[in-house]
Amino acid sequence: MKKTVVSGTSARRPERRNRNVHGVREDSEHRATPQSGRTAGLFATSEFHYPIRWRSFRVHPGHHRSSQTGGSDEFYGHAPLMAYPEPRHIDVHATLHDPFGQFMVRVFRQRSSVPVQVVADVSASMGFGERSGKLARIADFCAAAAYSAFRTGDPFGFLACDTALRSDLCLPLRWYKGLPEDFRNTLSTLEPDGHSSVEGLCAAAAQLGRQRSLVFLVSDFHLGADETNRVLDAFVHHDVVPIVVWSDTEYQKLPAFGWINLADPETGRQRRLFMRPSLRERFMENFRNRRDELNRICGRHGRRPFFLDDPFDADALTRYFLTE
Repeated sequence: MKKTVVSGTSARRPERRNRNVHGVREDSEHRATPQSGRTAGLFATSEFHYPIRWRSFRVHPGHHRSSQTGGSDEFYGHAPLMAYPEPRHIDVHATLHDPFGQFMVRVFRQRSSVPVQVVADVSASMGFGERSGKLARIADFCAAAAYSAFRTGDPFGFLACDTALRSDLCLPLRWYKGLPEDFRNTLSTLEPDGHSSVEGLCAAAAQLGRQRSLVFLVSDFHLGADETNRVLDAFVHHDVVPIVVWSDTEYQKLPAFGWINLADPETGRQRRLFMRPSLRERFMENFRNRRDELNRICGRHGRRPFFLDDPFDADALTRYFLTE
């Protein structure tokens, strides 16, 4: 029988079939596939763009217009060299025309980052309809928001609340490559509780601080006009984008004829109704009126609401920012 002896000096490990194209190493066993977990999920996440109308006050460089001086992106004006010691920005023409004979430099404004925060209502009404329907939609939106913030270079944070702030469902403000998969699953399968979200949303506004942020306020907004105004007033220091999450089973999928049982998830009240076409039309009319009312109330506070469809359309949200 033939034996093969491999010594320590001559042993060679099997070569792995790798390709190196433009310095990028590609291993067949590490490629992103639909079964590869977070890597595949990251690239499958939707992305939207959110141009803002105001200037950021943050020092950290980023993508958005800023009030901070620095860099060489946006020309701001001229200043004496002693005030801004940047010899490479000396403007000969401005120096020759200065009446005091000072060296004048060009001053620029830098591009800065903007904090992106999602404040989500997880009270009992968010569990209405199909099991975890609203919360699963919120989880998809948060994943898109986190990924879009990462692609833009902005930090992302998440706050959840019902009757109070839910510290167990919060993500601190930092740079994420996307929404963590375990957190996304937890949010999607959450069983919401709590009778009202007004106090919790106001507590979340206080948690954000006074530094201006882009805030996505996610809720079904089944609140009175006074309560809606109170919540939006609590976020007065921030650029708030109201995200309205409604379920089709609340009004569009009601039967035209027959007995139905209605239950209020927050108060626990139940009522049995005999549905008929005229009553179904009244339900539809009430939701249309509520939609118009939310447009008026939110418009007075800065931005009209964005109604989150199922599935989430990232391009529609981008068009929303471009037309606001």
